[in-house]
Amino acid sequence: MKALLDFIPLIAFFIAARYNGILAAAGALLVATIIIYAIHFIRQKGKFDKQQWVVLLLTILFCGGTLLLRDDIYLRWKSPIINGIFALTLLVSAAINKPLMQLAMKDVFTLTLSGWKKLTVVWALFFAFMGVLHYITAFTMSDEAWINFKTYGWIPIMLIFVVVQFAVLKKHLNPALTDKTAK
Repeated sequence: MKALLDFIPLIAFFIAARYNGILAAAGALLVATIIIYAIHFIRQKGKFDKQQWVVLLLTILFCGGTLLLRDDIYLRWKSPIINGIFALTLLVSAAINKPLMQLAMKDVFTLTLSGWKKLTVVWALFFAFMGVLHYITAFTMSDEAWINFKTYGWIPIMLIFVVVQFAVLKKHLNPALTDKTAK
């Protein structure tokens, strides 16, 4: 349910961009994000995780800057910077032997510290790659290409990456998840 809610701001962005331009899309993205995050805040009993804080604050900053200054350059920087922050955070966590992917996926996979560090670095590289793709589409392609990629173009890339991750890690699945007798 949470993941589905998180797509609503993208849909609002896409619709507003198609019919009313990028400035309207920035407004739609900002309003939809605030509404969705208010719902998350209530459902999560007054708490956000760090990723949610980063996304919310950077959305307010970049969409707000775009609207206040009437310049879409700020909105164009949003996705590359968010992906860069995630990549850097994951790399640092692996370097200091506190791989964040272990916190996120410990109930799904059973890995050694070395395995968690490798998985965390792979995800960091993926976020860096996505940041570069967002940058390329935002600053070298047409508005339409950028809007399409920002809205839904990244989704197949993410799905393929996740499927490959699970295929590679399937032998490390937590036995409790595959045990039909465990309930």
